[in-house]
Amino acid sequence: MSNARVGEGAPPPVITVVQRGQITEAAHRGDVAVVAGAGRLAASLGEPDRLISLRSSVKPFTAVAVLAAADEAGLTLDDEMITLASASHAGADEHIAVAQRMIDTFGLNPAHLVHGRPQSARGGSGELLAHMCSGQHLSLLLLAKARGFDPVGYESFDHPVQRELRTVVGELLSVDLHAAPWGIDGCAIPTSAIPLRAAAEGARRWATPHDEHVPARYRALLDRVRVAAIKNPRLISGAGFLDTDLIRGGEGLVVAKQGAEGLCLVGLPGYGIAVRTEDGDAAARSGRVATVAVLAAIGASVAAAASLDSHRSVSLADPRGGAALATVRPGDSLTTLKVS
Repeated sequence: MSNARVGEGAPPPVITVVQRGQITEAAHRGDVAVVAGAGRLAASLGEPDRLISLRSSVKPFTAVAVLAAADEAGLTLDDEMITLASASHAGADEHIAVAQRMIDTFGLNPAHLVHGRPQSARGGSGELLAHMCSGQHLSLLLLAKARGFDPVGYESFDHPVQRELRTVVGELLSVDLHAAPWGIDGCAIPTSAIPLRAAAEGARRWATPHDEHVPARYRALLDRVRVAAIKNPRLISGAGFLDTDLIRGGEGLVVAKQGAEGLCLVGLPGYGIAVRTEDGDAAARSGRVATVAVLAAIGASVAAAASLDSHRSVSLADPRGGAALATVRPGDSLTTLKVS
């Protein structure tokens, strides 16, 4: 595993800038990795082997572990449940309804959920199930039920649920997660660090789940996660979010998942893309703009989709209702990105 850590080595290139009139007011730096077949690095900016935290981008892969356990126990998740298990959702009524259906169908106990009540714009209603991670956490309770594990403490690093997740996700990404650096995510479960290019390869495999580099026993399960997300793009995130809009514009060929602290993953036929904004992109604007620019640079047809119009640049509004006062746009470094 790479030893490159965030903040080490040469600074990453500027991937987006905030332009306010004649003033280039701010800049976001970041790393980009684009992989082709077998994880071959096809293009990059900055350090493609920099260690990054997977955060919520791991959810489509933890959903595979849940499906494997559920199938063995004779438990069946429908496509909406699979998508919510993969989601960082907006806490809308449609998301809460699927979460409640998971509880009712499998007899799960919401009192065991450890993610707390929503604190952000996603899931602003304050309801427990409106938390953006409720679908994943309910799926982990289902994994515990399927395996006969005690659900209490499912969030602990050494709990058998977490050990099983690290094994399955590590096999899907070809990374030993048992040896990876780790910390606690914002929803109270462990998150692991892997090289950026490994995350990009994970996205490529998700988009092409029958690829020879996906372990054979997981191919059909990963395909179910892919199909479910494509059928239900609003459940993976919500209206106006990048991952939902990428899937909507991808004509059944594109999958996407964002992770906190500035990580965006996109999988499409032939390529996997990982974009990481170094400063964490707290305003959720740099990653959107940079990701669409990367897709355009490599010639991906989804880059022209109408669903991405609000993500090509981000306008900072005039409170008086006039023209935008500033714009977040791609940095010049992205114009040099070419695949080989």
